[in-house]
Amino acid sequence: MEETVPETSVSAGDDSVRRGRVSAIERPGLSSELNLEHYWLLLWHRKWIALGIFVTIALGTAAISYRLPNVYTSETLILVDPQKVPDSYVKPTVTGDVRDRLGTLSQQILSATRLQTVIDSFNLYSEEKEKLAREEIISRMRKDIGVSLVSDFGAGQGLEAFKISYSGKDPRTVAEVTNELASLFIEENLKAREQQATGTSDFLENQLEETKKELEEQEAKLRDFKLKHIGEMPDQQTATLGIYGQLQSQLRSEEEALGRAEQQRSYLQSLMAQSAAPVVDLDPPNRASSTPSSSLEAKLSALLSRYGENYPDVQRLKDEIAKSKAQVAAQPAPEPDSTPTSTSTPVVNPILKSQLSAVDAEIAKHKAEQERLTQLVSGYRAKLEAVPLREQEVADLERDYDISKEHYGQLLDKKLSADTAAQLEVRQKGEKFTILDPAQVAEKPSSPNRMLIDVAGVLVGLALGLSSTFVMDFFGMSITSVAQLNSAADIPVLGVVPIIRTPFDRQRRKRWILAGGASGLTAIVVIGTFLLYHYGHF
Repeated sequence: MEETVPETSVSAGDDSVRRGRVSAIERPGLSSELNLEHYWLLLWHRKWIALGIFVTIALGTAAISYRLPNVYTSETLILVDPQKVPDSYVKPTVTGDVRDRLGTLSQQILSATRLQTVIDSFNLYSEEKEKLAREEIISRMRKDIGVSLVSDFGAGQGLEAFKISYSGKDPRTVAEVTNELASLFIEENLKAREQQATGTSDFLENQLEETKKELEEQEAKLRDFKLKHIGEMPDQQTATLGIYGQLQSQLRSEEEALGRAEQQRSYLQSLMAQSAAPVVDLDPPNRASSTPSSSLEAKLSALLSRYGENYPDVQRLKDEIAKSKAQVAAQPAPEPDSTPTSTSTPVVNPILKSQLSAVDAEIAKHKAEQERLTQLVSGYRAKLEAVPLREQEVADLERDYDISKEHYGQLLDKKLSADTAAQLEVRQKGEKFTILDPAQVAEKPSSPNRMLIDVAGVLVGLALGLSSTFVMDFFGMSITSVAQLNSAADIPVLGVVPIIRTPFDRQRRKRWILAGGASGLTAIVVIGTFLLYHYGHF
């Protein structure tokens, strides 16, 4: 190793001192006496090594950065255009945060099938196809695509936007691919919104059909129940009470008529029992009130005053009165007996017999009508007694029916709203993506950052060049002063002889200095010219 002492010291010592180097491992205490002057002398002594490392690393880094391929990036800004029709008029069926929908769309657009189609359409990664597998190329394209939400866009207006970017080697192709990706996002968003709106409408349609069937079943149950229990419904109670009252009145009238008919029969029987009684016509034309027809006419007058001409019993009584009068008129009139006779043999009066037959028929008819009315009254009484039970049963049926009807009405409203929202999406009046700033052909590459790489190379080269001088000194300590020599050898220094340089040495030193300066200046000029040329063109 060359001596670094600027002047020659004369001392008595071993060979290590005469060589001018002492191992730092042999004398660890020597490093504590080193100062800045020592490191400066050491750096000056090894300046060519440091300069060589610096220039080599700087030029190598510049050459590498120059050979790195240019990567261009284009981006497009897409605005989330809100719905054109106010929500108060048409409520959208597609809701959710833009971030969530953007994440879903990104997964769909960045699928292997979609990306492979884009790669084939624009012939992307042609060089990589020879070296990499299909999955690796698709994964690389995913890394080259960026989708980010612009959070501070239109914050005061409630607007949102997001960016789509793509990086590649050809700036024109990069711009075309970016616009294609933006178109895919817009188309997929419209398609997804339309499918979601249509799917919602179809789902509600199916639910509406099922609910309609349930509602029809409830209606049928309620209708059949009401038909089965006519007169027992709560809303029919008033009418049932009215009919029940009328039937009771008719029943009382029949009972009264029956009583009168039985009295008439008893009277006629008593007349017929008088065997000695002469045959007398007890029902002359001018005494109709004592005949059965007179009884019927009295009953007819009562019914007419109460019910009117159109009442069924009124018509029936009129027919009976007419028949009774016809029978009486058809009977022959008895011949007057000029000589009264007396006989013990009972004589049956044919008129009384006919009247008695008519009264018996009338009694039978009243009894039949009384029985019929009694059954009707019992039936309507049972219906009135069943009203509370039927009220509870019909309340249960009506409650189920009302629930089904309300549910059907709600589904119908939702279905109409969903159909309107689906039409809104089909006509593209809902929320949609709009390209606000299409991708342009990039004029400068986005990467690599050659300036940063070159500066980093310069700094790294300088750091390695400087540190190399100190690393070399660590393995073999250099002596740069008399004090270090005394400390290393423990031998007194007798004197210091300065370095004597001949004219040849001085001339050679000047040449070295000039050569070094020229070399450094040349390196600086070359690196500067390269950087200016490189960054001036890219």
